[in-house]
Amino acid sequence: MTVEKEFYYSDFTRGFIAKVKPRQDRHAWREASRELDREVVAVPAALVVNGRQARRVVFGLGELREKLLAQDAGLDDREAELLKVLVVHEHPFLLHKPRLRLMLDRVTQSDVQFVAAFDHDDQLFRATVPRSRVEEARAGDGLKALAIAAHGDTNIFASSDSGDHWVNMWRWSPQPGALEGLHAAASKVRNHAPIDVSAAEFIAMLEQLPRGAHLPAWAKADLQVLFDYARGEGNTKLQDQLFEIRFGKTLDDDWGVNQFPDDVETMWRLLDALPASNVEGNVFLDEIAFDAGVNGGFYNPQTYDIYLGADVLTAREAFEDVLRHEVGHAVHEQRAAAVNQWLQSRFGWQMFEAQGNGVDQWVGLMGGWGQASAHERMQIRDYLRQAVGSGSSWEPGAAPNPPAGHLWWTSGFGPREAYQRSDAYWYRSAASWYRRDGRAFFVNFWYGSLCVVSEDTLALVANMPSDYAAMSPLEFFAELYALYFDLDDPQRSAIPPDVIGWLDQHVAASIPSIAVPSAPVTTGFDWIERPAS
Repeated sequence: MTVEKEFYYSDFTRGFIAKVKPRQDRHAWREASRELDREVVAVPAALVVNGRQARRVVFGLGELREKLLAQDAGLDDREAELLKVLVVHEHPFLLHKPRLRLMLDRVTQSDVQFVAAFDHDDQLFRATVPRSRVEEARAGDGLKALAIAAHGDTNIFASSDSGDHWVNMWRWSPQPGALEGLHAAASKVRNHAPIDVSAAEFIAMLEQLPRGAHLPAWAKADLQVLFDYARGEGNTKLQDQLFEIRFGKTLDDDWGVNQFPDDVETMWRLLDALPASNVEGNVFLDEIAFDAGVNGGFYNPQTYDIYLGADVLTAREAFEDVLRHEVGHAVHEQRAAAVNQWLQSRFGWQMFEAQGNGVDQWVGLMGGWGQASAHERMQIRDYLRQAVGSGSSWEPGAAPNPPAGHLWWTSGFGPREAYQRSDAYWYRSAASWYRRDGRAFFVNFWYGSLCVVSEDTLALVANMPSDYAAMSPLEFFAELYALYFDLDDPQRSAIPPDVIGWLDQHVAASIPSIAVPSAPVTTGFDWIERPAS
């Protein structure tokens, strides 16, 4: 992680002093400017060589570096920020992703170079502006006139003279102001002062706030304060709004009108306890829907939506278990390659199509076809395809009925044994599955697949809260995920230490934000010249 501490940067030869604040404090730029004015009076005037003391508030080392680069190049930092606006104007696709960070990176005799990056994204772009275009924009105070026309008395050329020292393109985004409004509202609630949640300013603040993974940690805590306030007031609509802002996920409107008033609060507390990368940072989790027609829960891997049925809302513990389970499916989708490889190598989970090469691989794990002729193999493949059925059903397909004396009926014949011991709701009968060489074989009729798993894994399933973990590798991971994060469940101790270690490293660890590198960026684009017309 990166630890940021407030400090002052002073260069009296330049006549420059900067108050450097953590990046997450951008919302407090007005107060930081006032602090700078109050504190800078302690600097003796004799230390300033040229008699002028330029003051700036910056957030993070990147913004400080920009100021020094501009000074070295003789470029007014206010003009540099307005050049960023021209870069975005020429390349509007930069605004298609949230949390754009456009940084002055280099100034040469031929051009001014910027690097565009995005929080929580590894894409980087270099924008190069020819010096001829820079001088054209600066001519006759053109950039200054642009700022005055757009912002009047609050423009960056006037504001620094009146106690406003944050000069950065980011200030023109509505988000810093919205975050400032959020903190003010939460502070009122903490001090037991009333807030008007119907006021236009409050409603606009909610609309302009960043969401989910793009919220700083302190803002998540402030949203928690407002959520608790809304819950105390019985304002279910506001609870829904705050939930969607906090987690960046759509919440079905039915949650606010069903007969269980604490369900949104339960979801908030549970999701807040999970790693941010699993929930708000997970693009494979979109909407959480209330569906009275669903029994238990359901995750749709095509739409990335979770559906929870009314039957799970009657008991909070069951509700939490089901919600964790469904989030586990979304995490599996998010990290499919790593999870699938681990499920196979550590637990022996494999699924095969009930035809052709899939059957051959499944039978191969049982010891192979032995003396079966090519014709018999073809027949048995057909029998298994018929027996498995078309999927999306708990019931087996049509039972094969080969003639007496056929290889299918041979005592101990693995493919037949595995099929016959996989009755409807096969996971409940896992103890009687066909075993060979430390593996257990079964048929998954819902997925229309032939499956295998290690016997040791079934021993673990026997000590987990639900035997549904034996339904498939997908359900096993979701059940394991739910148990791993249910810290109060005594059965959590059944999870082997190496499994805990893998989940600690690959699931519980958060994904860090992406920082702009100091090394040259190879991906880039040049300034696009527009016709005079």
